[in-house]
Amino acid sequence: MTKNTDTVTANEFREEKTKLENDRAALNEKLQALNTERERAIQQLTMIAGALQTVNHFIAKIDPEIGLEEEIDLPEEK
Repeated sequence: MTKNTDTVTANEFREEKTKLENDRAALNEKLQALNTERERAIQQLTMIAGALQTVNHFIAKIDPEIGLEEEIDLPEEK
């Protein structure tokens, strides 16, 4: 906008409006891209959680942990 006068023309307002609309469009595009990336990250976290659950299941089957309070029956040696 013109700094030397106290008046602003309609064309100056139109130019400013165009700049603001372009800025808004660019930010909307950026926001869409960020939302897409966020959704991908959520999917990856979900898949990793499922993989961890599967790995924990196999670990528990192969090498079960025994609680400190549990009694263990050891076979007697002959």
